[in-house]
Amino acid sequence: MTDENDILLVGEPGSLEQLRTQLGRQRATAAAPYDAMLAMKQGQYRSVVVSAPQAELPGLCRALRRLHGDEPLMAVGPVPSEPEMRSLCGIGLDDYFISPPTRAELDRIRSGRTSVTVPTPPVAAQAGLPSEAPVLSVAQLSGLMASSTSISTLEHAIVELLAAVGLPSRWIVADGLAPAQAPLMTIPGEVAHLLVAAGNDPPSPAAAQLLAQLNQLLGSLVSNARRIESLHKLAITDHLTGAYNRRYFYHLTDQILARASQGNFRVTLLLYDIDNFKHYNETYGHAAGDEILRETAALMKKTSRDHDIVARIGGDEFAVLFWDADQPRSPESKPLESFVVLAERFRAAVCDHSFPYLGPEARGVLSISAGLANYPGGGQTCRDLLRTADEGLRSAKRHGKDRVYLIGEDGA
Repeated sequence: MTDENDILLVGEPGSLEQLRTQLGRQRATAAAPYDAMLAMKQGQYRSVVVSAPQAELPGLCRALRRLHGDEPLMAVGPVPSEPEMRSLCGIGLDDYFISPPTRAELDRIRSGRTSVTVPTPPVAAQAGLPSEAPVLSVAQLSGLMASSTSISTLEHAIVELLAAVGLPSRWIVADGLAPAQAPLMTIPGEVAHLLVAAGNDPPSPAAAQLLAQLNQLLGSLVSNARRIESLHKLAITDHLTGAYNRRYFYHLTDQILARASQGNFRVTLLLYDIDNFKHYNETYGHAAGDEILRETAALMKKTSRDHDIVARIGGDEFAVLFWDADQPRSPESKPLESFVVLAERFRAAVCDHSFPYLGPEARGVLSISAGLANYPGGGQTCRDLLRTADEGLRSAKRHGKDRVYLIGEDGA
């Protein structure tokens, strides 16, 4: 068998298209079980991969094994199928993968290499446990998969599962690990997250078995969580500036306004655009215009607080929601004045910033005009506040630009 079409995927062909694309469509062929068995009678394949879940999976694996001889037979399926796939290792299967396979797992499928499917983590070996990993219930597996929408929710779900078997634990970052501590689990990344026991008692046999199973599943769960996080970020952010997009800004702002109506804290919306942006775009080109938008958004994020919300509304127009994260607000505080100070600080930062793409106009020329509207005087909803702030922005333009106008209660 040549390298072309040397991987056979067994299952409903339509459900295997994504995996076939990942493996390389020139190398992988998808076929229903009966057609796959006919194909195997006619030639050899470097790898045969069965899709799970599937009716009569054990019988299908045994039949494929008889046709497949000593060459690797693998399976791929979602987390709820993991117990069944694992139970077939050593009987029909040589290896299995939780979908979607990682890059390393795809390489193993392409090459026909297998590995020890269910390793015994050190904590299980130290406890004298059998090498087979325990079987989580379908409900627990489904719950873990449902929690894999972000790293933080996945971490929380793992802590809850371990607490249920008497192993309190917590996640820390790598540099917070004490010299004598041994992590129970690791999520790699730019800053690695480590799971450590909250107490000094060794894990019970049940907890150690659960750790063994979780360590087996962790790679696929983390991969899924990061993919969903990435997709979520794409859905809520502006691709050019990295600020939130208009739709998500409306959503977040109305949520915060609903809280503000109950929590006695003030909210102020800043709407600004870049003065003479058309001139810079036409004079220095669209690349320069894009750079101006990126850098002003970055300046706004740097000037505001971490909890304030920066969004690109459209074109060169941006909105920022300033709000009190800590509540209730004390009667002596003056958040409105502090929001005006933040807006003016940003305006001054833009004026002083050097924009390399603008050549002789790099520093001291570019400016913004802005309008401020505060809740509740300037409106009850995001749409209302934007409309009121726009009045302030237009007033700033009429009065010479490069200024911030406040509209609403206590304002102009």
